[in-house]
Amino acid sequence: MYVIPLIYFICLAYYFWQKHKTFDVAVYMSILYVITSFCGVLMVVGGYLSSEGGVLVDGWEPDYDIKPTILYCGLITLTILPFSFLRPEKLEEITNVHRFLIYAFTVFVLLQGAVMYFLVGEFVSDLLNGDFRFIKDAHYAGDISPADVKMLTMPLPVQIMYLLSSITLLALPLFFYYSCVERRSLWLTVPLLAVSISPILRGILVADRTEIIHYGLMFFFCLVFFQKIITRKIRNFFLICSIPAFAAGAVYFFAVSASRFEDQDEGAEGTLLEYAGQSYTNFCYFYDHHNSELYYIERELPITSYFLLKSQYTETKEERSAKEGFFIGVFASHVGSWMLDTGVVGSIIISALFTLICCLVINRYNRTSFDIADVLMLYVLGAIPTFGIFYYRYYTIATAFIYVAAGVLYFCSKIILIWKKDETEKTTLA
Repeated sequence: MYVIPLIYFICLAYYFWQKHKTFDVAVYMSILYVITSFCGVLMVVGGYLSSEGGVLVDGWEPDYDIKPTILYCGLITLTILPFSFLRPEKLEEITNVHRFLIYAFTVFVLLQGAVMYFLVGEFVSDLLNGDFRFIKDAHYAGDISPADVKMLTMPLPVQIMYLLSSITLLALPLFFYYSCVERRSLWLTVPLLAVSISPILRGILVADRTEIIHYGLMFFFCLVFFQKIITRKIRNFFLICSIPAFAAGAVYFFAVSASRFEDQDEGAEGTLLEYAGQSYTNFCYFYDHHNSELYYIERELPITSYFLLKSQYTETKEERSAKEGFFIGVFASHVGSWMLDTGVVGSIIISALFTLICCLVINRYNRTSFDIADVLMLYVLGAIPTFGIFYYRYYTIATAFIYVAAGVLYFCSKIILIWKKDETEKTTLA
């Protein structure tokens, strides 16, 4: 039964590729689930199931029942489906109806990046020479990073910009836009690319691997989406920079993994398979063991939960784990996160709402023109099923402000379009 997701997502990727005859966003997302499903198969075949690695099998013999398998594959497909309406090979133009607002936002993102580099930069080299396992254990124990300590001594505006620094991830699609569409100079585009990696630096301070994985996944998302309009200059730039960047990222990732797991029975190789392939197994575990009477919204609505209920997922995780009888902070895919919080029915409703929102933003099949605000919104929405091979991405206030920022820009662009349409109609009637 555990091979069904692998076979299913191979078929899904092949279906989208055959239908569109190109490597588009839906194919890319499907292949990610092929990879994680393949790692899951190797994890089971190799006997690497262990509670220490994050897979929830303490006293549980997984039988991978057909019901959670169908739910897992079905809900993931539902969240990927609207992105099959995107046809990057047919993209003709990306407009900018609110040029001043987008440029002002870009400047704000650059300032955020500058704050991040100022607070983080001096500590990165020291931490790279340290004990990654000790750093990570200290973080889990509640210790804050040196950059956070330094941030607390800064003026309030600087603190706010640092706390909301996840928004700098939007610098990545802005870099592609200004480089490939507006053909801006390196004075604007290179700083945007540099700022886009600042969350990775913040993650290094706590020996984190998810930020670098998230960045890599979304970088390829942008490559696929912008594929038709990427200039030769940018393509050559990527070719030159990709090898050292990929090598540095891989060395860091494996160094952190080895330091954390080399003394476990499975070794670093086995725990890496658990890291990449555990989502389906954990989803099945949640399906079998979740207390259906427990419901939470801290992860799905972090901002609302914080201001109305005075709670966040990161603060209630231990309490919830005690009530559930197992540790909930493991990878189970984005739909697994939703199911654990809201039950089977809730996960179906949330998946359907997500699909509806994506369809409203994409608007129509084979669309050839987008506004940059549309692209930013699609980038934010696309991160959910893309990074969903691990968990639901926007589970904290800091990460949630990414979709808040993108949503504000998106709605502002629609207001401008409606205003321009009304003015055009009045002029025609006159």
